Amino acid sequence: MTMLFEMLNNDSIKAIAKNTVKVGDVYRIKMDERNGIKPKAGDKSRNKYFIVLGFDSEGNAYGGVIINSEINPNIPQSMKNCHLHIECSKYSFLDHDSYVDCSKLKIANIEKFGKWQYLGFFSLEDVQLITTTIQGSPNETKEHLAMFGL
Repeated sequence: MTMLFEMLNNDSIKAIAKNTVKVGDVYRIKMDERNGIKPKAGDKSRNKYFIVLGFDSEGNAYGGVIINSEINPNIPQSMKNCHLHIECSKYSFLDHDSYVDCSKLKIANIEKFGKWQYLGFFSLEDVQLITTTIQGSPNETKEHLAMFGL
């Protein structure tokens, strides 16, 4: 599939993404500080599981949240409260129980869609819980969420 995307131009990749990416889809995406991800020391990026929650009005960027293996013990309690526990028995693409970080909306640009790896999707019920949690996050603004239809 990646080879196919390498043969397509950016406009074609964008058209495919706009017609296939849905709210609740989970992708493995290489992310960095431009996406709101701090890479580990010595790395320029990290592969993260990204749950699509919405998209901008032009369809050029997706807003979503990431899945972490554990909650960073050094973050404030208000941010810890924005992490939802997800059991791996519910989603086959998870290797172990994890946490959805609903403290801040992350952004993935459509230009990189050809490099994303589709993993599966979250249930509507879980997507609604995630959306409600991020809407209540002290680190988010109504304006930022509204940019992605949230």
